[in-house]
Amino acid sequence: MLSVLAYNASLSLAVAALLWAAYSDARTFRIPNAACLALFVLYVPYAALSPTPVRWQADVFIFGGVLLIGYLIYLKNLAGAGDIKLLAVVSLWAGLAHIAEFIVITAFAGGILSAGLLALAAVKQRLSKEEKKVSILSTPIPYGIAIALGGLGVLFLLSHAGLSSGKV
Repeated sequence: MLSVLAYNASLSLAVAALLWAAYSDARTFRIPNAACLALFVLYVPYAALSPTPVRWQADVFIFGGVLLIGYLIYLKNLAGAGDIKLLAVVSLWAGLAHIAEFIVITAFAGGILSAGLLALAAVKQRLSKEEKKVSILSTPIPYGIAIALGGLGVLFLLSHAGLSSGKV
């Protein structure tokens, strides 16, 4: 009974950490390191207490690969460090089992978010009658929101895997 509570608590706290990361990125364009660290630490009880087998070695491999590729992207100034850290730690949770779903949800949410923010910037420009054109490169996108939505999708899938096992 206690292990079921701890398992459910790890998933619930992971949801809270993702919401915190998204909220912070939306307000300040910064993702707190503590949110990423919390997600990293919460993976341990999730993996240890999951009612379904967790291939943690493969999950760690995915995490390392995403972190390495993300670091190279960060060095090219194509993404922020917070985005990369959040992407990597959510990839740890997704693992091999759900990395494809995570990427698709995140990309779809990021596309909608980007299009919406660019449309909003264009409307603001039109209303202000400024001569300067809206540039996709100069419009900041809090991509942590899209990553968090992808992470919430992963947590949904993981929680339902536990439910279908009949042990949660």
